Amino acid sequence: MFVALWVLGAAALLLGTDWLIEALFIVGSLLQLLWALAGLIVLIVLLLNRGWLPALALIVAAVGLVFSPLPQWGGWLWFRISFERNRPIYEQVVARAATLPAEGELDGAGYRIEPGPPVRIAFPQPVGVADNWGAVIHDPSDAVLTARGWGPAGGPDYTVRPDLQELWGGDLLSCTRITGHWHRCWFT
Repeated sequence: MFVALWVLGAAALLLGTDWLIEALFIVGSLLQLLWALAGLIVLIVLLLNRGWLPALALIVAAVGLVFSPLPQWGGWLWFRISFERNRPIYEQVVARAATLPAEGELDGAGYRIEPGPPVRIAFPQPVGVADNWGAVIHDPSDAVLTARGWGPAGGPDYTVRPDLQELWGGDLLSCTRITGHWHRCWFT
């Protein structure tokens, strides 16, 4: 029973990784670490009581969870929920871009406008450490999609066009399409 509860809790914590980072930042990672420690304690108790089969099940489940795509699925799900929740605000900013200051906030959503042409708008997301950050980008030209990171094996070839490299004061690293002219991009 403890094994099943631990596995369910671990799966939930892995699925919620991005939400935990956004909502609790370092405390979210601490919760995951404490849960892993609880699993280790359960494993030790099982082994001391000669519960070989449940101990083996716990080890297999833990290894399976570590290599599972749950954090990626949870990250995608949380991002989509956040994007769809904020999309009406983002669309207001896009519609009013000509009359808004270059940087500001509308209904709780921060934005940065690059005047272009074309006018591109970044909506910074609560991700990243130090000078690394991510944003939802509205780019009517879709040119930001040329950003695919560095060349093969991290080589010196930078994939983004030179005119897009330093949008919004950061180095544009990579972008993926969300839908239409909406993109998710990462900067350093």
